[in-house]
Amino acid sequence: TIPAKQYFTAEHDGLAHPWAGRVWLSPPYSQPLVGQFLDTLLDELNAGQIVAALPLTNNATETLWGQRLLARADAVCFPSGRVKFWSPERESAPLQGQMLCYFGEATSVFKREFCAFGIVLQQP
Repeated sequence: TIPAKQYFTAEHDGLAHPWAGRVWLSPPYSQPLVGQFLDTLLDELNAGQIVAALPLTNNATETLWGQRLLARADAVCFPSGRVKFWSPERESAPLQGQMLCYFGEATSVFKREFCAFGIVLQQP
């Protein structure tokens, strides 16, 4: 689990709240919500409201949102196995692989920490 000062769940409508600082994002995987959440993340990064971000998404590199994430990311990790999702009610694994795109200044730290989980690529 990711410790945070503030959490937004589906019931909180994360798109209705301001995003700032450092953001961990596990967006809804359904359309069109995944694109809306990732567009908001990229907009807030570009506006300077977010200083670092780490969204966990399917590795849907062929999608518009996947292309936009990869074009803007400072680094990306493609885990060697599928990420398991946990909640108090159950644990599950998605049907496809994931990617974690890193946005921020600590690219070397991201690479050092995440290379244990899979391939890490970074922008030149």
